[in-house]
This record gives sequence, C-alpha cells and structure tokens, in this order.
Amino acid sequence: MSRSTRRIAHLSDVHTLDPAHRRSSARYRIATRAVSLGRPVDPRDRARKLARGLEAAKASGADHVVITGDLTEVGDPKEFEHFAQILSDAHMPEGTVTLVPGNHDAYTSAAGWRRALEGPLARYASASATDAGKVVDRGEVAFLPIDTSCFQSIARSGGMFTPDAARAVQARIDDPGLRDKSIVLVMHHPPFVRHGNPLSEWVDGLRGCKHVLEMLARHPRVQILHGHMHRVVDRIVDLGKGVAGLANRARILGAPAIVDDAEVPRVRLYDLGDGLLESAGLFAM
Repeated sequence: MSRSTRRIAHLSDVHTLDPAHRRSSARYRIATRAVSLGRPVDPRDRARKLARGLEAAKASGADHVVITGDLTEVGDPKEFEHFAQILSDAHMPEGTVTLVPGNHDAYTSAAGWRRALEGPLARYASASATDAGKVVDRGEVAFLPIDTSCFQSIARSGGMFTPDAARAVQARIDDPGLRDKSIVLVMHHPPFVRHGNPLSEWVDGLRGCKHVLEMLARHPRVQILHGHMHRVVDRIVDLGKGVAGLANRARILGAPAIVDDAEVPRVRLYDLGDGLLESAGLFAM
C-alpha cells in the first residue's frame, strides 16, 4: 500500500467573541448570550482555545489546516478581526489554512464573510471559501472550500448548497487535471439531516444536501470535512454500486468543537494514503 506524508489538521466551531464584549452594545451582548447556548461568554478563554488548537496543529506535523466554520459567534466585524489576529499571532503560513464560514458567521450581515476576506482575513483568502468551485491545490490533494452559510435569524442554524454551487463543484470534480488527486470538500454543514425529518433540514440541516450526495455517489475519491455537529463524525455512507460494480462508500468526517473543549482543545488529524483520508486520531497540547 502506497503512503503519503501529507497530514491535514482539522479544527472547527471556534465561536470567537469581540474581546471588548462587556463594553459592546446591549444588542450584541444579548445576541451572543442567546446563541452561546449556556457556554461561558468569555472572549479570552475562547481565544486561548483557538491559539492552543493552532499550536497543536503545527506541532502535529500537519502541512495544511482546515477550520470548518462558526469561526465567530454572530459574524460581527470585531469578532472576525479578533479571529484574524489569533491566526496572525500563530504565524500560520499563507496558503496553508483553509477557512469556510458557518451559520454563526452570517447572523450579523449577508456580506460579513466577503468583507472579512477583503479585510482582516485577506491573508487567508487565497485558500478559503470564495466562489463556488474554487480549488486549493496542495499536490496529491485538492481542497474545494464551500460556503454553505446564509443570512438568517439566530433561531435557525441551517445551511444551503445551491444548484449553482453544485454545478460549479461538479465541473471541478470532472476536470481531467484533478483526476489523480484526492478531492476534499470543506464545508460547515454535513450533507445529511441531523434529526431525520424535513423540518430539521430547514432549521438546522443543509438544504440541497441531495446535490452533495449525488456527487459522492458518482465520485468515490471525493470526501468531506465538516463541522456543525460539535463532535467527531466518521460517517461512511453506502451509495450503492460504483465503477466496475464495486461498492461506493463516501467518507464524511467531522471534528469536535474547539469552543466546547475544556483546558486542552483537540485537533483532528488525517493522513493521506492511497488517495483517501485516514483518521490519525485527535491531538492536543
């Protein structure tokens, strides 16, 4: 069996706060308390967890880091600035960090993610979710960062994978230049309904998830890294018979939430072997 030295570190669900939370507007304080779901609203503690998570990712030997959404608590500009400062302080090399937004990153403004990439996160924009179908080529593996966020009430946490996004991603997957690469879709929302009913898909799931599953069924080398679930996910979805009548099983992999970990945040690691991501466990410092 051939092996690669490529290692990927996966962090998720950071929920960064404005460091001046106590001096911010009443509206901001109320919103962040509402969506924090009982977690301590402590900007310094959340910043420390992300910093330690990034430190662990670097110490693990990973040469690429993905952070799968909910980078901020409500998508406030000050939160994006604080998140960007923590990345900068960690000295993450440009082009080696892939960021995608989650539902929390779009609660304040429909344009919040775009403005963050044009502003405080500009250094990381080249490897992060912008236009659908974008490819981040890292040799044996190609990352396709996808924005599934949508501007909505804080009472909802769902995402969207539109038909236009599906067509753009499909065109990339069909590109002969990517034929020999492992393809990894990086997105916040997993492509399945969490509670098994259509209402849950609208409130908390990924609308358009059928487009993702259809792509997985046609392309067994396509895998997904996601967040949103706040826990480790190893879902091998049986998609029926694929090429040459062989069973086609999609790998859908989730990471724990940085915000939920206690003193020592955990980073999920994968090694690339034979074109597939293989879990290398959780790593912490």
